[in-house]
Amino acid sequence: MYADSALSLVVPLAVIALVFITRRVTLSLFCGIVIAAVMMSDSVSASLSYIWGHISGVFYSIDEGGKIELASNGLYVFGFLLILGILSQLIAYSGGVGAFVAWARGRVTSPRGSEFVAFIAGIVIFIDDYFNALSVGQMSKSLNDANGSTRERLAYIIDSTSAPICILMPLSSWGAYIIGILDSKHLALESGAFLTLLASVWHNYYAWLALLVVFLSIYWQLYFPAMRTRVNVGVKIAEAGHKHSISSIWLLIAPIFLLICSVAAMLFYSGYAQSGSFNPIVMLQNTQTGFALFWGGLFALCISVVLCLRHLETDSIVPIIRYGIGSMMPAILILICAWAIGPIINEDMQTGQYLANLAQENLAQYAGAILPVLVFVISGFIAFATGTSWGTFAIMLPIAATMAQLCGADYLLSLSAVLAGAVYGDHASPISDTTILSATGAGCNAQSHFVTQLPYVSFAALWALVGFGVASATGLVVLGWACGVCGAVGVLYMCKARYALEQPMRKARE
Repeated sequence: MYADSALSLVVPLAVIALVFITRRVTLSLFCGIVIAAVMMSDSVSASLSYIWGHISGVFYSIDEGGKIELASNGLYVFGFLLILGILSQLIAYSGGVGAFVAWARGRVTSPRGSEFVAFIAGIVIFIDDYFNALSVGQMSKSLNDANGSTRERLAYIIDSTSAPICILMPLSSWGAYIIGILDSKHLALESGAFLTLLASVWHNYYAWLALLVVFLSIYWQLYFPAMRTRVNVGVKIAEAGHKHSISSIWLLIAPIFLLICSVAAMLFYSGYAQSGSFNPIVMLQNTQTGFALFWGGLFALCISVVLCLRHLETDSIVPIIRYGIGSMMPAILILICAWAIGPIINEDMQTGQYLANLAQENLAQYAGAILPVLVFVISGFIAFATGTSWGTFAIMLPIAATMAQLCGADYLLSLSAVLAGAVYGDHASPISDTTILSATGAGCNAQSHFVTQLPYVSFAALWALVGFGVASATGLVVLGWACGVCGAVGVLYMCKARYALEQPMRKARE
């Protein structure tokens, strides 16, 4: 309906503006749904029905025969969030968190050290972005709190080692999804889909620069102004205000290890159950992420209860469940609204299709030398406005492939620019599920996480844009790397030097 109209941009832009104005993500998303209802309906009753239909659609759908079908993947993710909340409280009440903090304080004694622990954990857990975002937070929160790092910093680190890592790893749920698109759209040409994706890793300037920026921001302890002024917004350090005992560090390590292993096993099992193939790529293409998260998490929780039981007081069971569920309810409410508005933006407003149509109409007049830059920008905007990189992949990869052939542009660099731009838009968007889940994993305010990480990820995107521009203009990918990396490192080093000069003056004023 709105594929040929700029009105398709109204809903995503309104949501983004409201996030800044109200600082309430759930309210902003719901207002976006209401705006869409008004645009798509001709009466109050139709608008109410539209709103209810999209919100209820997160939980179930009704087919043509009137049969109710549960939205199992979403329900599984909600269930996993509740399990994760209970598991985190179980670890705290059993004394595992206290033991880990006591152990780590003698070995990791600075914000830099605790942030590097989260950074390394995020790189190691690359199999799925949801799983990465939630599990790394559980591992790192207590250590970061003990060493004076902020929850916003932790959320930024988690977010920067979820999607950017997954896009660089073909053996991940992201890699499997992209391979499926390349196969189904016949975009891989001479190379197979897997080899095409593998080759794109070298050309993905944004993902690598995002990792470089987060590494240097940890190593040099760089705090951009937003990160400096927003510290633990709405966060109560020391979970729920309770003091927990100190027992054994293994009561933290064992549950997290069980969680990682059981979810990873279920990811591959669900892929095998769907495909009947033992090929890892095929299994990951067919994996059921929600199913794997829930059943793997439930298994880890059950075993963890057995391990922790003798360290728990009799009256602690109810608080563990109550605070565990309560800690995850804000994230669940945000996800409900985010998943409800996703189909509205993509299918009803057709925002992605509108932007894609603009690209097809206007790109042909440009020389192939700047095509990668343009598709990077367009893909980034689509993903930022819609909150989904996966939807952007599906829309923009065929367009980029066709335009690269028509313009004589570098085919692989153009596909890589789509992947990089979509990851940036998803990384930066306030309505992205990975943004929401990273904030949930870190235990911080979702809007505060969005505001504080935006300067860092946009800085990385700027130098990625430079890299794509240089590489597409000269045909030298290495030169693009040299310009992007040297520029990013040089500016960050100047920021470090300036921050070092400002610190004594700030302390004197205080």
